[in-house]
Formats: sequence, structure tokens, C-alpha cells
Amino acid sequence: MNSRSPVALPDPAADYLRAVGAGELPADLPASHAVGVLGPALAAQSFQRPMFVLEREIASFYADFEVLLDVVGRLPDLLAGGSLAEFGALTDAPAAIRPMLVDTDMPRLVRYGRADLIHDGTGFKVLELGLSTAVNGVRRAPLGAAILADPRFSHFAERHGLRHLDSVTGLVDLLDAAAPEPDAGTPDDLREVLMVEATGALAEWAAAWQPLAERIETRPFRTRLAEIADLSKPDGTVADGVAGVSAILRLFSLEELAAEPDPPIAWRRLHPSAGSTTPPVVTVPAHDVFNSKSCLALVHLPAVQNALTEAERAALRRILPQTTRLDAPADLTGLMHERSDSILKPTTLARGEGTVAGWTVDDTTWREALTTAARNGRYIVQRRVVPRAEPGYDEQGSTVRDWHAVWGMHYGPAGLTGLTSRLVKEASAVIRGTGRPVLLAPVFLNSGTHS
Repeated sequence: MNSRSPVALPDPAADYLRAVGAGELPADLPASHAVGVLGPALAAQSFQRPMFVLEREIASFYADFEVLLDVVGRLPDLLAGGSLAEFGALTDAPAAIRPMLVDTDMPRLVRYGRADLIHDGTGFKVLELGLSTAVNGVRRAPLGAAILADPRFSHFAERHGLRHLDSVTGLVDLLDAAAPEPDAGTPDDLREVLMVEATGALAEWAAAWQPLAERIETRPFRTRLAEIADLSKPDGTVADGVAGVSAILRLFSLEELAAEPDPPIAWRRLHPSAGSTTPPVVTVPAHDVFNSKSCLALVHLPAVQNALTEAERAALRRILPQTTRLDAPADLTGLMHERSDSILKPTTLARGEGTVAGWTVDDTTWREALTTAARNGRYIVQRRVVPRAEPGYDEQGSTVRDWHAVWGMHYGPAGLTGLTSRLVKEASAVIRGTGRPVLLAPVFLNSGTHS
């Protein structure tokens, strides 16, 4: 019997565009499935092809990413003597919250979130950790499954060894750990998850969280939306109907908690003492000290680097661009001259809010932004990562042109759970909110060989 050794295949992105041009694949494959899976509005935002990630590349990257998570989890001991209050100051916890940190135990780092990545042509680089349960993006995962099940796609998928991951599995793992199935009961029993937003936020955000609720309910859970104010009675005791739920899924940030009408009461409710009837919170607000972008700068400090092994330092160098924390004594001279290679970011805001990309502004604007940030604190400067070009059709679907991607990497306690991608036309517009249109694409893992 003769056996064939695995042989390298053409890049799946180029092969996909070739197959569409040759009529082997329909040009509207992602969008046509998106209409049924996601609805017409999101279908209109679909990129013209799927995105592909080589399995061995993402596996190697994730091994380094786990080193980064491990180092971030050790930062409180390395820099703050294990004190949550001291570490909260280093990671810019809101002033209204800091008194509560003094009497709160340091939480362990929970490995769940959606990291923002850019591929620069040599490998993936980490822009943000996204260590939070308040992330979405799982709604689009069924689109990949629908495309993979399409008979018209099966030959291409088999040729490249494609598979997809369902990012909701990481969240289900967290919920299972927080609210294990009871010893007694029938298989049909559903554990209730209370999805909690900031007080007054559901009027704006209820619809946005509904897709996540629907994905959770494909597993043995039922969900209900609530706000922080719904957790307590006026006397501060647990509200009726809350004590009976299996877990609280937190959908708000530490900054939003600080803006509550009575932050101390909310804090106590969400960091329950032993014996409390409050359901377990996934994850407690104090955990946001790990989600601050300051952590990406703190890992570069000599006190941290000197405590690491050379293998750990090498892993961080491979995946983390140079990041510097700004404060009042900072020497801005070098940063002033590195405008075209730098981006200024608030340490605790999200969705690109407050970000200044140095390559998009002039010297005067950059100097003013750095000076203000250093005076106010709560900012980092990160080395720019230039995304590699991703081939795809233009909006008319007729001409192949370059696009540029930001990748969302979903991860949970068991590791990598999914990938998403959003694409823009200009490399300078990958920072969210600075460019339109933004198109979204499902992501497949590919084996890279065919036997």
C-alpha cells in the first residue's frame, strides 16, 4: 500500500478567491448564510469571504498568551505585596472604588475574555487582554457552522482541513464552574443566570445583550436581565428572586459600578461574604484590576522582568508590543519623537474611547495629547502594530483589493474557544471608531496540509 505524505496547500484566502472567480464557490456564501443566521442588518456587514488562521500558528501564539496571562496574574504579588488596594492604584481603579479595595481579598485571575490582536505579517500581537465577562461577539459563531455545513463549501473545507470553534463554550465552562448542576433534580432542570447591567443601562443595552442570552440558553441554562439596583432591597438585603438564581453574570465595568447611586452597597452585594445568599458572581468587579491596560505596561517593569525566566521574557517579546505607562514624572521626549509609531490609550476605557493614534495627528496635537495624559494619569503608550494586508473583494464584489483586520480571540478556562475578525479598508483605521465601513467575517482554523 502506498501512502502519501502531507503536502502544503495554497494559502486558503487566495485559494478561496480563486475558487470564487472560477465559479467553484458562490460569491455571496458568507452573506447568504448570514441573512438566516444573523438577520439582514448584520448580513449587510459581512465580509465577502471567511478568514483563516493556521492551526499551528494560533497554537504557538496561545502558548505565549498563556504566559502573558500567568505573568499578569502574578503582578499583584510582584508589585503590590498582594494588596488589592495597592494594585488597584497601579491599575487605575476609580477613586470611588478604592476605599472598598482595602477590605476586599485579591481575586484570582480568571482566564476568560476576548483579546484584541493584530497580525503584522510575522505573527499575532496582543493589543488588549479583554479579561472580562462583559464581552460579546459570540453571536456570530453559528455563522461559521452554517457555512461549514453547506455542501457547496464541503470540498474546499476538506481540502484545507477547516474547522471552527464556538466561542460560547468558554462562558458555559465559567457558568458550569460557578453554578454546578445540583446533585438532585431531573435532566430537564435549567439553571438560571442573572445577567446584570449597570443601573439604568438596560434601556439602551438590553437588545445588545439578547443574542448572548440566546446563545447561553442553547445550553442547560435560562437567563434573565437585571440591573445592579435590582439586586438589593432598600435595607440592603438580597432582593426577592435573586437568591434563587444559580449565578450572576456581570455585564458592567468597574467604572460603571463607581457611577452607581450607592457604590458601597453595590460592592458589598457583588463581593459577598461567606454565608451570603447572594449567588456567585462571574466574575466579581474587583477582577477588573487585571483588565486594565496598565497591566500591559506593568509587565515591562524591571521588577517584573527580573522575576521572570528567560523563556517567559521571550514569550512576552514575541506577542506584546512595547507598552509604557504615563504619569506626571514621565519623560515625554522620546515619545514625542515616536509619534508615527505610537498610540495613546486610556487604561480602563473600551471601544476605542479616548484613543489617539499618533500616525493620524500632527506633532502639535500629539504633544498636547501626551502632556494632558501624563498630567491626568490613567494612560499608556503602545507601540503601533501595522496589520498585514488581507485580500478580499471590494464592496462591489468585482475587484480584489487589500483589507486590514483586527482579530478577536475568545478564550476560557480550557484555552482558545473561538476567533472573530473585523476588517477595514485602510490600515490606519483598524482602531475601532476611526474608520468605516467595518465588515465582519467568520474565522476557520485550517490544518495547512492535505494528505
